[in-house]
Amino acid sequence: MTKRNTVLMTLAAALSAALATGHALAQRYPSKPVRMIIPFSAGGFSDVVGRVVGQKLSEALGQSIVIDNRPGASGIIGTDILVKAQPDGYTLLLNSFNHVVNPSLMKPPYDPIKDFAAVSLIADGPPLVMMVNSSMPVKSVKEFVALAKSRPGTLNYGSSGIGTSGHLIGELFKQATGTSIVHVAYRGSGASMTAVVGGEVSMVSTYVPVALPQVQAGRLRPIAVTSGKRSRALPDVPTMAESGVKGVVFSGFAGMLAPKGTPRAIVTRLHSEVVKMSKDPDFVKRYTAFDMNPIGSTPQEFVRYMQDEIVKWAKVIQSAGIRVRKN
Repeated sequence: MTKRNTVLMTLAAALSAALATGHALAQRYPSKPVRMIIPFSAGGFSDVVGRVVGQKLSEALGQSIVIDNRPGASGIIGTDILVKAQPDGYTLLLNSFNHVVNPSLMKPPYDPIKDFAAVSLIADGPPLVMMVNSSMPVKSVKEFVALAKSRPGTLNYGSSGIGTSGHLIGELFKQATGTSIVHVAYRGSGASMTAVVGGEVSMVSTYVPVALPQVQAGRLRPIAVTSGKRSRALPDVPTMAESGVKGVVFSGFAGMLAPKGTPRAIVTRLHSEVVKMSKDPDFVKRYTAFDMNPIGSTPQEFVRYMQDEIVKWAKVIQSAGIRVRKN
């Protein structure tokens, strides 16, 4: 046997052993409860959708999924806990929109792509819905833009804080329409909704499921949604594109991340379970009720999605001159 053949056989044996080890690891995993960090408070939207994922993943893996709410610094505190966790598959993170805007706003102590093992984009959505107080003489985006242009700098819009989805979509809307509308930041979506209902601000954009109670009660008038297609929950409300405003598109998302260095076999197992979950009728029903679309992407697709979102929102933040904050 030649030296070259010996080397090839040795490499083949090593590869076979590695594959066998990885397969055995995936078969044994998990052998104890798994912690899933949700970097936001209990009871919030991220928590609600995350607990559905936790329940379904627990059923699939045959182990408890322990939800660990770690709010603070727009998700950075909880996310940093994941970065420092053992890469053994027993600590996961449910990430969302903040993960792709924080790099441009708050300088987190980690790289949003390189310091993680992506598992899957679980779902995208929900979109935001732009709303005005029902007493305003505005029934469409076109009318709102006309009013804003006739009174530059006098209309305002509320959001749940600097760098939140409602803030950034408001700035993107201003850039797309050439309007001058003043941003007013509140502490949370509840406060911003109260402000527009009370007439303190002219407009607010928030996630469709959060907005529905106020819309259904007739306190707020929806004038557009930020999705590519109309919302299932608000089928009579046009999209921004249908309203004549191009490029103002936003959809939230829910994704799963593991610490960098998590064994590929475990990531593959988790990805497989998320794909199955995305096709589970009960999961689909519950997520579509949130106006979300189950996806179950590959890890590579999820990485590309996050990279694209980081670039998109960095441009909006820079163009709007939003001040970078320190955590």
